[in-house]
Amino acid sequence: MNSLMGHGPHNPQMIPGGGGGGTMYPSSGGKRKEIYKYDAPFKLYAMSWSNRPDKKYRLALGSFIEEYNNKVQVIQLTDEENGEFKVKGSFDHPYPTTKILWIPDSKGVCPDLLATSGDYLRIWKVNENSGEIKLESLLNNNKNSEFCAPLTSFDWNELDPNLVGTSSIDTTCTIWGLETGQPIGRIDNTCVTGMVRTQLIAHDKEVFDIAFSRAGGGRDIFASVGADGSVRMFDLRHLEHSTIIYEDSQQQPLLRLCWNKQDPNYLATMATDGLEVIILDVRVPCTPVATLKNHTACVNGIAWAPHSSCHICSADDQQALIWDIQQMPRPIDDPILAYRADGDINQVQWASGQPDWIAICYNQSMEILRV
Repeated sequence: MNSLMGHGPHNPQMIPGGGGGGTMYPSSGGKRKEIYKYDAPFKLYAMSWSNRPDKKYRLALGSFIEEYNNKVQVIQLTDEENGEFKVKGSFDHPYPTTKILWIPDSKGVCPDLLATSGDYLRIWKVNENSGEIKLESLLNNNKNSEFCAPLTSFDWNELDPNLVGTSSIDTTCTIWGLETGQPIGRIDNTCVTGMVRTQLIAHDKEVFDIAFSRAGGGRDIFASVGADGSVRMFDLRHLEHSTIIYEDSQQQPLLRLCWNKQDPNYLATMATDGLEVIILDVRVPCTPVATLKNHTACVNGIAWAPHSSCHICSADDQQALIWDIQQMPRPIDDPILAYRADGDINQVQWASGQPDWIAICYNQSMEILRV
């Protein structure tokens, strides 16, 4: 497959390939720009699309520098014709961010908040008029010690943005309540603080990811994965027990967890150095309902389509693949779309507010791809 990478916009089209797959190649005609590229001044890892309807094509990017001093940039595509991104703000961050998320605010009524995880969970407020991004709150649930257990990931509850869940190498998950003295949607200039709602030992070893489900009202159910090779589901209303949805047969650590955005019965996970994406149905625990195997290298990222229950994007070393899984439980042999990058893709995110767009990161580059 030829690479499409380069500066500025491109016009790819999908060419059907073997087994129903396809590859995006440039087309000579057409006016719509399909790919935009941004080159950062540092190696990239964490990345997040803004959810606000008035901030289209805005993303936050985190550096991956193997030292204490790291950076987070907020960028936005401001010139679609020429493919120019503008840096809207940036701030220093201790250690690389393991994850970045914008507040899940699809209506644009909440404060413009951004959260990062690393040594601690931090909440930032963005003021694009002044270009200032200010630290609102540093959330530390281990104040009795000078040491902290690094956070591997976190999730921001889409139904109740007062709830944030974190996962840690100390085997625990922590659910934070963000507090302002009033519902977070009504904050004006009030400072955001946080308190621990609950902390639980979620796994026998390190916990690598956590994600809230839209099931049961979308507020109380979450799942986690970890180094013990299991997927576990919890309910905030009944934390005295959990449900093991899946255990890896080789006891390989599970690194990532992603719920289907339209059908909360399905979730996806992937193992360390695994060459496949595992699709699970919570109604049929322990047995994958599908396995996406057509990867040439270990899977580095997964993202469900925000607008479809049967499309999921996965990324291995240099490929971003989109799969159609509607024929489950029959085998799914090939992706419907493939894209080859100029470097090892380490992050893939599907924009919830702009479902035609996927973002990938590799080396010092971020690209958004129209799908």
